[in-house]
Amino acid sequence: MTFLESIYHREWPYLNLFLFFAGYIIPPLLIFIGWVDYEYRYHIMAPTIIWVIFYSVSMKFTSKDLGLVWNHFPKALLLQVGISGSMTALAIIMINQGYVRSLNAPESYWFYIMYLFISGPVQEYVYRAVPVAELDRLEWMPNVLKVMIVTLNFAWLHVIYFDWIIYFASLWMGLVWTSLYYYKRNFWAVSIAHAICGFAAIWFGLI
Repeated sequence: MTFLESIYHREWPYLNLFLFFAGYIIPPLLIFIGWVDYEYRYHIMAPTIIWVIFYSVSMKFTSKDLGLVWNHFPKALLLQVGISGSMTALAIIMINQGYVRSLNAPESYWFYIMYLFISGPVQEYVYRAVPVAELDRLEWMPNVLKVMIVTLNFAWLHVIYFDWIIYFASLWMGLVWTSLYYYKRNFWAVSIAHAICGFAAIWFGLI
């Protein structure tokens, strides 16, 4: 038994839930209320990423718990990428209609490479795979409620942009990705879908 498992209060599930998600809520909140400058977003989010990865290892989540499997990958990929592609097309229409705060896409191609192969998958692991695995411990909780909690948690990350379009887009896509993830739990498929959608959002200056 690991240290985290030993202090995990099985009798107090609500306390576990609060403590687990507090690490997600606090960093974006500090930026949103102005206590931490936006330019330090990576610095303040890094501890959350490290903590969640450590937590997932310590709690001994299996590959199946985290969706790190290749079962039904083609079908999951088709669903995730198909819907994400449709949403990306909608985003392009919004851009053409001028519904963006500014077009300030990064000039460095390394940024896109980093997002595709590092940032996107890390976000999926930290903000979807691990929270879903954690909530699955609560057998009494309906899947619909679990989907909503994970979706809101993912969307909350995006309040740091101070842009209602970005927030509601992340809320909607988070709902789609999480729902499909519960239907066909495959980390690789949702990571590819996230990477495609995020890549387009960055390329066109939405983020």
